[in-house]
Amino acid sequence: MSVLGRLSRWGACCVSAIVVAAAVACQGGGAGDERGAEDGPGITGLDGATTGDAPGSGGSTSPEVADDTSAGSSGEEAEIVEIRLMPEAPFLEVIDGVLPPPIQMTAVGITAEGEEVPVAGTWDVDRLDVASIDTSTGELGASGIAGGLVAVTFTSLEGSAEVTATVKLHLHDDGGVDPATQGMFGGGGAIDPSLTLLYPYTDTVFPRDLVGPVVQWDGGAATDVYYVHLDAPTFEYEGYVTNAVPGRYAFPTEPVDVWQKLTRSVVAADVAVELQRYDGTTVYQPVQSSWHIADAELIGTIYYWEVNQGNVVRLRVGDPAPEQFIQKPPGVTCVACHSVSADGTTLVAAFHGGYSPWGTFETSDGASLYAQDSASGFQAISPEGDYVVWGQVSGVANLSTFDSNAVLATLPPMVGGGYPAFPAWSPDGTKLAYTVRTDGNWLDFTASSLWVSDVDLVTPGFAGDHQLVSPIAGRSAVTYPTWSPDSQWIAYGRATQARTRGALGELGITNLDGSQQLQLDRGCGVGSLAADQSSACYEPTFMPESRGGYFWLVFVSERTYGNTLVDTNPASRRKQLWVMAVDDPPQAGQDPSHPAFWLPGQELDNHNMRGAWTLEPPDVAG
Repeated sequence: MSVLGRLSRWGACCVSAIVVAAAVACQGGGAGDERGAEDGPGITGLDGATTGDAPGSGGSTSPEVADDTSAGSSGEEAEIVEIRLMPEAPFLEVIDGVLPPPIQMTAVGITAEGEEVPVAGTWDVDRLDVASIDTSTGELGASGIAGGLVAVTFTSLEGSAEVTATVKLHLHDDGGVDPATQGMFGGGGAIDPSLTLLYPYTDTVFPRDLVGPVVQWDGGAATDVYYVHLDAPTFEYEGYVTNAVPGRYAFPTEPVDVWQKLTRSVVAADVAVELQRYDGTTVYQPVQSSWHIADAELIGTIYYWEVNQGNVVRLRVGDPAPEQFIQKPPGVTCVACHSVSADGTTLVAAFHGGYSPWGTFETSDGASLYAQDSASGFQAISPEGDYVVWGQVSGVANLSTFDSNAVLATLPPMVGGGYPAFPAWSPDGTKLAYTVRTDGNWLDFTASSLWVSDVDLVTPGFAGDHQLVSPIAGRSAVTYPTWSPDSQWIAYGRATQARTRGALGELGITNLDGSQQLQLDRGCGVGSLAADQSSACYEPTFMPESRGGYFWLVFVSERTYGNTLVDTNPASRRKQLWVMAVDDPPQAGQDPSHPAFWLPGQELDNHNMRGAWTLEPPDVAG
């Protein structure tokens, strides 16, 4: 069936002097071997590329065009009511950097009598990183930079029409495996008796522009050959590997970065994943999974505590390693229990452990701004870094400026008793979320609820404090609140105790009136991990912007990481930072979270926790 573009303007149109928009190319690029792709020959330099209609479209050829005598027997001008573009589903496949021949697009007018007549106009595409088109002749060519869906538009005096072109990048990496063995994959008979895909999890939502994940699996022997296959309408990758013990596969970064190509080519769409094994005798059926690539790039800097180093470091999202930056005041050996202002300029932290006095730091260079000796614990800091709420060790929440322990206001005593802990300031600066504990001490307790209070920095003071989330059986400690970027949602931890080591913990999210309280189960690993692993989820913090239709939440987990971190002992298992996508906005009655990914760049040999995610300060953003 042809693709018809409905006219934007109706009425009689003269066609006697119109030319067909289907000439030989003059500026849209030549044959495939004359058009340079960004990355050259690709991974293996295989020849060949595909052009024509998208698979399954049935294909089309240019239609015959009526000449300018088709106005009708009466000599009256014909009325063009539709414009038809051909081919109706143009498809271009770039194989290992080799560009296919361009496609000649044509446009014809359709009269009220159903006749085809020539029509003149100009051509355009909406994604030049994917394809280009000669504006006058309609010759459509792939760029080779990225795959994608491209809107191809034709505009004339008679109206306009549009079709969607598909450009697919197809990459290979033979991994040293001979062609005959490669040719055995793709089918397979028996179910694989030993292969288990460990990481990434099915339905994980990935952003763009991060380092690609390491695919990890159990099963197989050193002599086995593995086939890694990713497929989407706009991207395909085929990779081979042997001697994979333990079972791991890192996507190549040379001669092209495969993961970067994938995330530039697949936008807000799924990728089908297959891992297949050949043991020298049998090619088994592939193990299947799928991932989702969000239309989002993560931003900002994550400040986290390296527990075994006793120090707060920072990791700019996308960097290969964290940075040591804090200049500790004299006599300070341990810096912990930190928070960072929403604008990323100021960090507040506690020192020494124990009574944990607080101080502030300039994030641009790590310089100490203020240090004092009053007991505190965890602190909250205002969005611009001007004010601090402190005093958790003493069971109070005091308001002071960032450079003084002079108390400007104190949170009123809790109705029904209790003591504030883990304060968090909303990004809009108007509210404070905090835990109210009813047993234990400032760090070791098992009974608490989530509260919210208004903050007034003019008077100054607190008002309207009220309980929002209650403890539940088996998860009696509600802890570590964090605000969404729009200040309309609060994520929090629910655990068997406040101290995370060995606790059974999960995450939840609530709106500001408490009418929607939702579990973030999928993000914590429910459905992907064993129960002891999916209940090791703590200390969430939102990225300061919502992107791609998601909130992004960094959190601490003591889960295993594929076959890289495998300790399951609650007393020693490794704390690492993970990131989950959370639907924005969450929908009532639905888990808005998605399976998480391990945050690249952090160090595997450290226990990492309490990730505070902020914007980049001006001196770091460069």
